[in-house]
Amino acid sequence: MHRSWFLVLGLLLISAPAVSQSTSSDCAGMQALVAEVRQLRKELQTTNGYALKAQVLLYRLQVQEATLARVSQHLNDVRSKLAGTQEHQRQLAGAMKYYEKIADDSGATPAQQKEAQQQVSSIKTELQSVAAQEQQEQSAEMEAEEQLRAEQAKLGSLEDRVDRMEKELGSNPQ
Repeated sequence: MHRSWFLVLGLLLISAPAVSQSTSSDCAGMQALVAEVRQLRKELQTTNGYALKAQVLLYRLQVQEATLARVSQHLNDVRSKLAGTQEHQRQLAGAMKYYEKIADDSGATPAQQKEAQQQVSSIKTELQSVAAQEQQEQSAEMEAEEQLRAEQAKLGSLEDRVDRMEKELGSNPQ
């Protein structure tokens, strides 16, 4: 009977390290899996952060491009209006020269000369008004050009940020 106890005790002693080795390797494997899951979670959070930043930046870029287009269109409208005013001013100057010739023409009747002088006077008044309008439109053009430059600078800054983000993503492959 003593022998059987020794046998049982011997088997227990031999099997105990085998069981503990199996548990130890299972625990190490489980810890490796947990560490890998944590690393994957961290990488997923980082990727989601980059995606959110990229979406916000692209939205701002689209809004800025729309703003730039609107400001550019406004500048074109102001320039077109200014060109129209300048053309009107040239036409008035031409008409004034025509009526001044008639007023100074000794061959014209006194009624024609008087009518020409009234036209010259009327055109001079209108020319002053058109000159004031031209100055206002030139000021508006300068303001629109300044606003366009500011909006272009904002767009350039956003494009630089997109480029930096693209390089950052390219240098940090996930």
